[in-house]
Amino acid sequence: METLNDDDGFDSGRLPSSAQPPATGPKPIGKRTRPNGEDYHPRQIGHLEDLALLRDAWIRGRHVLIGGPPGSGKTAWPQAAFASHDGPGLYMIAGNGNTEVEDLVGGWQPDPAAPSGYSWRPGPLTKSIIDGKPLLIDEIALIPPEVLAVLYEPMDGRGVFRVPSRPDWAPLPIAPGWFVVATYNPDVPGAQMSDALRDRFSLHIEVTTDWNMARDLGVPSQFVKLAQNLDERRQHGEVTWQIELRTLLDARDIAKDYGDAFAVNNLLAKVPPEHRDMVQELARTLWPKAKPAASGGRFGA
Repeated sequence: METLNDDDGFDSGRLPSSAQPPATGPKPIGKRTRPNGEDYHPRQIGHLEDLALLRDAWIRGRHVLIGGPPGSGKTAWPQAAFASHDGPGLYMIAGNGNTEVEDLVGGWQPDPAAPSGYSWRPGPLTKSIIDGKPLLIDEIALIPPEVLAVLYEPMDGRGVFRVPSRPDWAPLPIAPGWFVVATYNPDVPGAQMSDALRDRFSLHIEVTTDWNMARDLGVPSQFVKLAQNLDERRQHGEVTWQIELRTLLDARDIAKDYGDAFAVNNLLAKVPPEHRDMVQELARTLWPKAKPAASGGRFGA
């Protein structure tokens, strides 16, 4: 699995301004704005820009599986590649343990205008196949395997899709431009994917949190260092929780308003109880008196 990180020749930060188009592969695309208005700054995978790689995989019909912890940008990446102003558009579904086949494919919905009182409405999978657009399945490994089996036929190159709840329909032809990009967190308990489905993804890429981006966004260096130290423990299997970028941005803002000591104590209070001792131990190497925020005695006494 290809990995975006700070080691082994990979740079998890922004592409250097002096970077030239690689000798092989697609030309860099450059910064793009996501639908929520936030800018996405491209990252580097080997000698390739991540946005250009993802769009090239779409053009070539190479499905992409993206793994990584929360806050690492694994969802922002395909949004920036496909849902920005010059992208082809993007259908999306957020997976969880309650996701059903109908959530992906579509199903019968109440419709007062229909003679039967119901009409069949397509889901994101069916819409993307008909329209020939990318489909983002967020947290795919949380979806039950029996539900994900609906992806086998369209992803195996047959060029058609049989809608399970519409046996009266002829197989739908898969429009040119259809493509699946999926994300998952490998550390989430219960996350699972069958080998048959994993093999249908041509590119497997792991991403990590962009620490350089956190610094660029004004997160104090000590908070970034704490998050990095915890991430090292996660990579060694000592912990499954990590400090997300959004948590670091909250800490940045709280530190501005109330000071670093208050911000780190507030961060510790957000840590799940089963991981709090380890995170507090790491925090105290940077802030010796760090402890979860809690009310004390009477103010001023």
